[in-house]
Amino acid sequence: MDIERLTKAQIVLLTLLVSFVTSIATGIVTVTLLDQAPPVITQTINRVVEKTVERVVPGENQAATVITNEKTIVVNEEDLITDAIKKNTDKIVRIYRDTSEGRVYLGAGVIVSKDGVVTAATDASLVRGGDTFRVVLSNGKDIPGTLAVLSDDKPTALVRLTFTEVDGVVPGSIKYGDLNTLKLGQSVITLSGTERLSVAAGIISGLDEKETKVAPLGNASGTTTPATVSVLEAIETTIGAPHIEKGGILINLFGDVVGISTVESRIRGQSYFTPIQVVQSQIVELAARK
Repeated sequence: MDIERLTKAQIVLLTLLVSFVTSIATGIVTVTLLDQAPPVITQTINRVVEKTVERVVPGENQAATVITNEKTIVVNEEDLITDAIKKNTDKIVRIYRDTSEGRVYLGAGVIVSKDGVVTAATDASLVRGGDTFRVVLSNGKDIPGTLAVLSDDKPTALVRLTFTEVDGVVPGSIKYGDLNTLKLGQSVITLSGTERLSVAAGIISGLDEKETKVAPLGNASGTTTPATVSVLEAIETTIGAPHIEKGGILINLFGDVVGISTVESRIRGQSYFTPIQVVQSQIVELAARK
């Protein structure tokens, strides 16, 4: 076939054929490269779909019309990680104990409440009743702290911070994550740091739950039936032990705090964290004492 003698219709068909073959070849090459790529590269790409709805007011004899425009925005996991860290940077604190021989570093903590009194949570094994604490904020400010709640049955402790006008802006409190949304394989990040902020990323590799009986519930027949629920006791991660500090927190990719490193969690394993809801129950306990 002499290509110079092709008709216009034949040229169009030939162009379509070449385009079709090229697109198939491109697809095959792309799939092959993705299959050979390391898991880190292909891990979690979140897609956020924003919907804009425009309503048209109907006339007397017209039905309402709804026009929906969908716009897909691809968010890279790296951007989510950096944003999540940024949301919690000013909430991480370093806790010291004043002694006769000088100041002793205890571990990390996190601002968990700003309701009337600013409160930081930390590993209960780090603090003792009667001690005088100094809490260093992310901006370098040195704040005095006193023990607010130390419960024998809780792995975390609350330290009340005393601010003055010269201390500047008081940091906000964390956003608590929903433990019911935690899933195996979900990406998480730990934040801590002895002298500077330190982060490490991993995934949730295990969720330790315990079956617990709750108060009986009444039913239609008038009898009572005890309910059994699963309570999350610890979150296992793939984060290496050298990157986890006592009192360090665990966050998800949206910046919500889901766990804290305590002596109770480390008994299970160095990469375990205590669910952050333990701290919420202590805040309720502290509020009840006022």
